This record gives sequence, C-alpha cells and structure tokens, in this order.
Amino acid sequence: MGNAGSVRRSKPVMSYLVSEFNRLKSHGVDGEAVWGQWFAASVASSNINGASLPQAYTHVEEPVLTLASLQKLNTPEDFLLDFRHIATLWKLDANHDGVITFEEFINFAEFCNDQRMILGDLELSQKLKALCVMDMAADTYCETGQNFFVDWLLKLVAQDMSPRPFRMMRIPVNPDDHVGRPTFFVHMDCVMNLYNLLKPSQISSHLGMQDFVDLLHQMGETMNLQPLMIKDLDEWVPLEVVHTWLKRFISAFTELYKELGLLAEA
Repeated sequence: MGNAGSVRRSKPVMSYLVSEFNRLKSHGVDGEAVWGQWFAASVASSNINGASLPQAYTHVEEPVLTLASLQKLNTPEDFLLDFRHIATLWKLDANHDGVITFEEFINFAEFCNDQRMILGDLELSQKLKALCVMDMAADTYCETGQNFFVDWLLKLVAQDMSPRPFRMMRIPVNPDDHVGRPTFFVHMDCVMNLYNLLKPSQISSHLGMQDFVDLLHQMGETMNLQPLMIKDLDEWVPLEVVHTWLKRFISAFTELYKELGLLAEA
C-alpha cells in the first residue's frame, strides 16, 4: 500500500503484505457454512433441531484472516487503517462471508493504493473511510441489502460461536402447532464482539456494555423469547433479538443518509 503503481507488481509491498497475512492467518470458520440460511429455516420450520444446523467448526480450506486477527494487523505508519470500522470491513470482505482471504486482502490493498493515487496523502485514511461508508450505504439501501448486511455482521462477530437452540424455549409456528420451534441463542462473547465493533458508532456514549446486554435481554423478554427468571440463559441472548436490533441499526443508518441527500432513490 502506498506504491505508485500496482501493489501486485511491487515486491517490497507484496512482501510486507504476505508477511502480515502469514503472521495472522488461520483456518478460520466458514461463516456461510455456519450461518447460511439458518435464520430463515429456523423461523419457517418447527422441525429444526441443533443436529440439522451447520456446526461452528466448519473451517475454510484456505488460510484466512478473522475479525480478531484483522485488529492485530500492522499497517505502514504513513497508511493507517481502522479495522474496527464496520464499513471498512464491509469493503474488505468482498464476498461477505465473515472471513478475509488472501485475494480479498490484496484486492483491498489495490483499492487503497488506487485511491491514494487519486486522492493524495492528505487525510487519506479518513477519505477511505468515507468511501467505504458510501459503498456500504448504497449496498444497504433496500431491505434485502439490509438483511444481507445483518447476516454478514453476525458471521463476522460470531466466528466459531454458532447459534445454540435451548429446547426449553420453544415458540409455536402457528396456532395449531403444539411442538413449536426452538429459540436460538448466541453467547455473550458474540455480543461483546458486536458491542466493541459498534464503538466507533458512539454506542458507548449512550450504553455501557452491561447496559447493552440488559437492553437485549429486555427485548428478549418483551418478544417472549427470554424469561429473565431462567438463570441458564443469563450468558445468552436470543438470535432473533440481535437480528432485530441490528436491522433497526442499519435501517436508521440508511435512512439518515437518505435524509441527508447522500443516497439517490433506487
């Protein structure tokens, strides 16, 4: 990054990028395999059970970078990038499966280098953030795009923590359903990853970590998904609650950009 020509044609730059990728790579979790269409399937069917869901430890075959490893990435001193910035991560993860391949890593470096040649060095990091935000806003303009964004963000923050069904919490799919479907939950670690990722969006100026967890639990109780008296659920949050909260988050973000005239009607 920072090369006047192509990143791929610069031996020093490629050597640096390969070194950083190899330092942090892992055979991470295939978010698409773990999450896939589980949410729609679990809502639609009363026969869903834990065994039929993809398991958390479905690893991608090629080395990848995960959210945790990206946040340890060292960028050149003259080219600082914030890998806690959601829109930057959206741009970096081109196929939005929750992990970063080497090809995606290099393509993002090429994008940054191209923009440096166009925009110059002055406040380049902030300009790159703005470009990534505008791309994300355009991609999430419609409800389909917003649902896709929510699924991606869940894959990103959950990694090897797949949703768990609690069979004591079953919800009727229709009035004649006496069996119901299990409610799926994510562990508190996933919620903490999400909270930390949302800090640049100023969530911490309104809610502390425990306040955020309490809010999600209260939403779960309101939606009849999480009776607060069941102590076994204290370390878990219903996935539908997290999904609902994130959908409201990205909808509000998109509406703000529409009101500011930053997004044209589709």
